[in-house]
Amino acid sequence: MYSKTQIDPVVSFRNSQGEQVRGTIVNLQRKSLVMEIYNPYSIVQVSEVLSELSVRMGSKNAYLGKAVVMSLVNTGLTAVVSLTLIDEWLELSNLDNEPKSVARESQRFVQDWNERFNIRPDYQIVVNEMRAFLSEVSRWVEQVDMTSTLPKEGDTLRMDVFEELATPIALKIREYSARLDGEAAHVPEEDTVMHRTFTQAALHPLLLRSPFVFRTYTKPLGYAGDYEMVNQILSDPRQGPSTYFQIVNATFLQSSVAAAHRNRINLLVDFLVRMAEQARAAGKPFRLLNVGCGPAVEINRFITEYPEPHWLSFQLLDFSQETLDYARGRIEESCRKANAKVEVEYVHHSVHELLKRRIDHDPSLREFDGVYCAGLFDYLSDRVCARLLSYFSTRTHPEGRILATNVHVDNPERYSMEHMLEWYLIYRDEAGMQSLLPANTRDGRTYVDPTGVNVFVEAIVTDPAKA
Repeated sequence: MYSKTQIDPVVSFRNSQGEQVRGTIVNLQRKSLVMEIYNPYSIVQVSEVLSELSVRMGSKNAYLGKAVVMSLVNTGLTAVVSLTLIDEWLELSNLDNEPKSVARESQRFVQDWNERFNIRPDYQIVVNEMRAFLSEVSRWVEQVDMTSTLPKEGDTLRMDVFEELATPIALKIREYSARLDGEAAHVPEEDTVMHRTFTQAALHPLLLRSPFVFRTYTKPLGYAGDYEMVNQILSDPRQGPSTYFQIVNATFLQSSVAAAHRNRINLLVDFLVRMAEQARAAGKPFRLLNVGCGPAVEINRFITEYPEPHWLSFQLLDFSQETLDYARGRIEESCRKANAKVEVEYVHHSVHELLKRRIDHDPSLREFDGVYCAGLFDYLSDRVCARLLSYFSTRTHPEGRILATNVHVDNPERYSMEHMLEWYLIYRDEAGMQSLLPANTRDGRTYVDPTGVNVFVEAIVTDPAKA
């Protein structure tokens, strides 16, 4: 887009943890940037929102705004990071008073448009049909909010009537999403940015007032999958300022990834129950570490559903203090309701800080009977995930268990998630998850949730002294 003499090759930004980072531009387009950063400890992760990203032209900012990490390739000491640029460029506001400077920028903009706006015809057809359908549904469903003849509960359509109205529409929206996913899968990698931009310009005005869609796309805490997004997946799907946006919200919460997340909670509760049964059989409480705990919904359910939850105690680790405060409030409430006493420690710590720690097999450091991590691996490279599992294993007593989850490579909605929501994941299959297990484990097994979209890996930690 610009010559190397115009653009400073060094960019700066803040990651979601507020750290100031610098990178070197490898490739730059109007809506995308590829950069190289020195990255021994995973400074950024997939789907993370980078703020205050500055691209300078001479002494001025040509771009200053946010970007979302699309992909990350770790090469050892460095990482090659691909970004989608969210905000607009500042060329016109930075122009000097040279003759024809506005004309030059205008010509450059049109030239850039001609070079990058080359949308596949079949892709355009799906997006335009979907936009037309959503526009017509929005207009038609307005009648519901204006009429007094349909049965309502307060200002909201009665649930049974809402479901009758929403079901055919949701099926059609999901049909269009599946078609979009199929077309997006055939878009060459070098053309994906322009196709995503086309989709978002066409569909976002008809989608973003759905609370789940808005939060997924904007990522207000700086990363996808935050605790409030999880709460939306698990709570009443009928959210939004109008019946139309409630239908959109409920439809997106019927996606395979959302259903898989609900199933994942069930499987994590089963894991906690199994650990509690082992603790009761051993006659001593078990201590578990949950890394990237989020809202810890599985622990709340375990406390309220298992008759003797005191057999487990927990250390919950998350980089977001807001998330930890939320989890603490919910767990304390669950304990009061269940009249149970469960020991829980809350640690404000990041994965990046864990990765800096030396992996030490000193037996005195083994303080947990189990370690689990559900949700982080979707955004971290193989190298980082393998190191984390190695670290988990050195903190776990022999015969204790480690568990991790990941979204499966067979996710049927991968491309529609990327093109509509800028929601990127690192996908793995059963073999990929098995390959991450450290050497000091045995009986590694993988399994999937009922949708097949979440894959789990679980293993028993061995005693190095007996190896």
